[in-house]
Amino acid sequence: ALSDKAKLDDAMTRIESEAVRMTSLVESLLSLARLDDDKPLETHETDILALCRNAAKDLSVAEYRRDIRLIDLSGSEFESASTLMANVDQNMIKQILINLLANASRFSPEDKPVYVAAGVADGFLVLEVRDSGEGIPKSLRDKVFERFYRADGSRVRVGQDGTGLGLSIVDAVMRAHGGSVSVRSELGKGSTFTLHFLNRES
Repeated sequence: ALSDKAKLDDAMTRIESEAVRMTSLVESLLSLARLDDDKPLETHETDILALCRNAAKDLSVAEYRRDIRLIDLSGSEFESASTLMANVDQNMIKQILINLLANASRFSPEDKPVYVAAGVADGFLVLEVRDSGEGIPKSLRDKVFERFYRADGSRVRVGQDGTGLGLSIVDAVMRAHGGSVSVRSELGKGSTFTLHFLNRES
């Protein structure tokens, strides 16, 4: 019904944006519903490093100016033939890696890389997503994994551009794998989200 082309274009853009947002919300809710049902995971022996590279490549397409680097836990680059095997549901793990990388990309300066660190510590498989954003205030760190939590009024605006479900999905997927996710952060220096698997075969 709009006769003004500029107003029509603006309205269509808003409709498309809301459709994308609602699709994302529905997909996130479906993921959580499946996890809440405690359905068995579709686990396979998976090269975690290859999974990290694929997730980083997918994000690099969407965030084409973002430099995402894969390193070991000490900060060194992996050799091209390096592998790190674990029995996981690879689709779920890739999904939460993309969630974490998207958050890290959103809150890091454009000229700073985002790091994915992987390795074994004390016999446990560990994945870390490290950003160089503003960091998360201590008072909010225990809340960021709550469903629909969006700290819009905070300095960091955790989840402002999302549905408030991304980090709760990360938490649910890790618990389904018998592991955990945690965050450590320093204001002005960035945050590190750590995925901690109980052992290399779980």
